[in-house]
Amino acid sequence: MGVLFDTKTVPQTSLRDLTAIFRSIGVSGAANDHLLVLQHSLSRLIDSLTSFSNLKKLTKINRVVWIDEQNFSHEHMQTISPSIVFLCDGSFDILDAIAGILKRKIFPFNKTSKISLIVASRLPSTTDLAIENLGIKGDVQVYHWSSIRPIALESDILDLCLPQGGLGELFSGSINPLDQLAGSLLDVVINSGYKVRITNTFIKGENSAKLWDIYQHKYQTHLTKVEPKVKKLIMDQDETLFVDQHSFFNRNVDFICLDRSVDLVSAVLTQLTYTGLCHEVLGVQLGMVSVPEENIKLRFGDFNDEIYQLVRDLNFSMVGSVLNSKARTLQAEYDKRNNLTDIEEMKKFVGELNNLKESQKWVQKHTVVAETILKSVKDGDQERQIPGLEVEMPNSNKFNAFLELQQEILSDSLDNKRNCAAILNYMYQFEPPLSEVLRLMILTSIVKRGIREPEYEHMKTEIYHMYGMDAFKILLRMKELKMVYPRESLSFLPTSMSEEVVTSTHQLIRDFLSIGNNLNLMPVSDKVDPANPQDADFGLPGYVPIITRLVEAIYSREFLAAPHDTRIRKYGWDNLDLSALDGELKQEFLVPETKKSLFNSSIPPKASQLADRKDLIIITVVGGMTYSEISTIRFVLKKNPVTKPKQVIFLTPGIITGDDLIDSLRYK
Repeated sequence: MGVLFDTKTVPQTSLRDLTAIFRSIGVSGAANDHLLVLQHSLSRLIDSLTSFSNLKKLTKINRVVWIDEQNFSHEHMQTISPSIVFLCDGSFDILDAIAGILKRKIFPFNKTSKISLIVASRLPSTTDLAIENLGIKGDVQVYHWSSIRPIALESDILDLCLPQGGLGELFSGSINPLDQLAGSLLDVVINSGYKVRITNTFIKGENSAKLWDIYQHKYQTHLTKVEPKVKKLIMDQDETLFVDQHSFFNRNVDFICLDRSVDLVSAVLTQLTYTGLCHEVLGVQLGMVSVPEENIKLRFGDFNDEIYQLVRDLNFSMVGSVLNSKARTLQAEYDKRNNLTDIEEMKKFVGELNNLKESQKWVQKHTVVAETILKSVKDGDQERQIPGLEVEMPNSNKFNAFLELQQEILSDSLDNKRNCAAILNYMYQFEPPLSEVLRLMILTSIVKRGIREPEYEHMKTEIYHMYGMDAFKILLRMKELKMVYPRESLSFLPTSMSEEVVTSTHQLIRDFLSIGNNLNLMPVSDKVDPANPQDADFGLPGYVPIITRLVEAIYSREFLAAPHDTRIRKYGWDNLDLSALDGELKQEFLVPETKKSLFNSSIPPKASQLADRKDLIIITVVGGMTYSEISTIRFVLKKNPVTKPKQVIFLTPGIITGDDLIDSLRYK
């Protein structure tokens, strides 16, 4: 099956746009014209596009210094550059720092250089207003570089890389993350040559509905500005798409957009996939993980890394056996050289030697990363096991206690007092980071439809004594957003009979027990085999994310033991009981009125009748996704023969962890 949009073109487009801006600045003179004054945090983003040495060649940059008014000395100006170019993300603090550098360190001493400002942002009007307020409008030439984000983290992940997935901004009422996502979605459509034509939408949550509205407005505005030949191209695409049912079902583009508040549970649970646990334990920035003591840097999704594709979505307990097996296979290939006698065979071996060395390099890197994860969760008290990697699920007291407590809370096996006591005992015994305790509180509140007032007050007091005022402020914020809900409840009434409103825009699960049963979120299996999981509960402690089930339910109901259906049809969310999940829900079949008669038939064509299909599923979670959620969604879509051949793109504002959720709640 072909693809409608190649994510490899994303960095190419971004780099092309940046070099075009530098050409526009265009100062005549020496071969290297520009002094680049760069915001430090953008260096990793640029590094994901190309090496700095190549960037210098493409843009005629002579030197690079950081935007830092305090350390921006006159030495930077000793050799007067014909052009000084500032490159930043457009945040007010950075623009203020640039204004300070210009007014105090450049303008008084340099009257000849051309001053330019490149803003890597999708909000030009906001940036222009800030520049005017800072009093440097007219002193600098401003250029907007909107295509720096998203970056192609992997072949199926486009990431805007917003801090905490934009959650902090969303909690404050900002629509900036929605606007950036909508703009990125429009870029996908435009840069595909309009081959990406969204035909079905599945929207859950208020922010997701807003995002779709913003996108539609941007798209319609874009149509008013395109040239006639482009407009004809778009119309021709529509005509081709709606010739008949076969042409339509060959080119389905589904846009699935869900609020993070649909499932805070999977956000606060410990991730158990290789990539997810790596993110939680070692930290992953822009797809890059580092092990400094081993001088290892590894980019997840590197197109040359064949090993990553084998291990990225595995439960961590299986990573060791896969890496060991691959290492033994490579060693066996090396050992063949001892038995070679034929000249042609020797030549063939020499020709394959570079590939063997490359594969061995990737195996060694992933081995170091996996062992470092294991060592970290075991509190560093275990001997390293190189060269043979024997990785099982980490077996430290603290790690296991945290997992077991999550599972106990999920299963609702503890009454209110024992649940509270268990969290506090974990806190007293292990003195974990504050974020872990607060994640357990959020989980408890969702599962039990709130925390009884006496237990809440007791926990709040103990957490304050342990962690101080910072914890107290975050607890207030959690209460304000109803992520943790203190409830008054008569002891003789079951929780399920409570009429209290326990949800908000930021937490939409009204009845966890009901939604858990309706979507089979904690499947029971007689045989658990991490090597061959039967369901998508391998990425978290026995839990299938609601987000994953909502995606899966559009195309299959096998998780509910629905009858098998070989037709190319969508279930959508019809007849799916989501009554325990609050929030706006929309699903639309985006067919022009003039073409709806083509779809009067209730029986679409069989898969075998369709040829040269180019289907695409775009999945967005407003507020960010975890690596484990992405892994479980890949699993359910690959398991289904209908969706297995479809191209999938995760368009995300950020890859997040449970700690990111807590950090987003801190008062700034």
